[in-house]
Amino acid sequence: MTSIDEAGRAPGRGADTTSTQHNTRGVLWSLVAASAYSSSTVVGKSLLGVLGVASLLLWRFALASVALWVVLLVRRRFGGPDPAAAPRARLFVLGLLFGSVVGSGFIALQWLDASVYIVLVYLYPVFVVLGSRLIGVPPAKGTWVALVLVLVGVVLTVPELFTGVGSVSTLGVAIAVVQAVLLAGYMLISSRMLESVDGLTSAAWTMLGAAALMLPFALAGGLQVPDTGELRWKVLMFAILPTVIATLTMFRAMTHVPAGVVAMVMPLEVVLAIVWSVLFLGEDLDPLQAVGAVVVIAGIVVAQWINRRGEATSSRGPRGPHGTVEHW
Repeated sequence: MTSIDEAGRAPGRGADTTSTQHNTRGVLWSLVAASAYSSSTVVGKSLLGVLGVASLLLWRFALASVALWVVLLVRRRFGGPDPAAAPRARLFVLGLLFGSVVGSGFIALQWLDASVYIVLVYLYPVFVVLGSRLIGVPPAKGTWVALVLVLVGVVLTVPELFTGVGSVSTLGVAIAVVQAVLLAGYMLISSRMLESVDGLTSAAWTMLGAAALMLPFALAGGLQVPDTGELRWKVLMFAILPTVIATLTMFRAMTHVPAGVVAMVMPLEVVLAIVWSVLFLGEDLDPLQAVGAVVVIAGIVVAQWINRRGEATSSRGPRGPHGTVEHW
């Protein structure tokens, strides 16, 4: 006979409910993060040719840093945690890593066709899952099935791969794979940092580090300044949507679910980027891209079902930092 506690619940029922809530919140925050990151296709495409890589990234990270620090200091004034009490050096170095991740992507694109680059960089969920296993957070049973689905879907969203992309640069491939490894490392380290530091503080110090990394490159290449109202507005949106909002929501997601689960949702960014390109840039939708988008979504759904089933059968409840840092 099943015993009942004083609240009338079977033992473990409350833990199961809490686990489900954490998983749901984590997936929802991941979806918001993927949506925010995907906006960079629309917002950043017209800016790159005007400002150049180094200047664009400097403005992106610098403005994002200003916005985050303003919010952080206002929160501190009303009794929030002291940002100076955070592990500043480690978070700043994490920002240098984040800047390196973004910068290496632009370098890789100078050597690779965009279609090849997309497929290579989206190997990072594989590295996140492998890295998670190495640090003692094994993936739920069946995760690799979902991961293969997601990767196949990403490949299908770039039909140029099947029509020929010319010669492929070995150096470009190496840089793209290194970026995927660095991105996986960034997510795993961020997830660990969130065990003791809230998302807003982490993001503020991280963006400061990323801006510091880009500053010498922008100055060396001749800093380009947005000189029209339209350009300034687009740069501001580039700093807010795919930077501030995307980073905060991704960090928030990783306080509820493992980094590997978040990484499995993030390829939705590719699907949404295609949607925004069709709606706002007037680009055509290839039927193969539509199929790929469906496969990516199917893989994400399978991944979340596997994760929820794994959580439901675990007697340990939410793992790692999930739910331990609720304040921002």
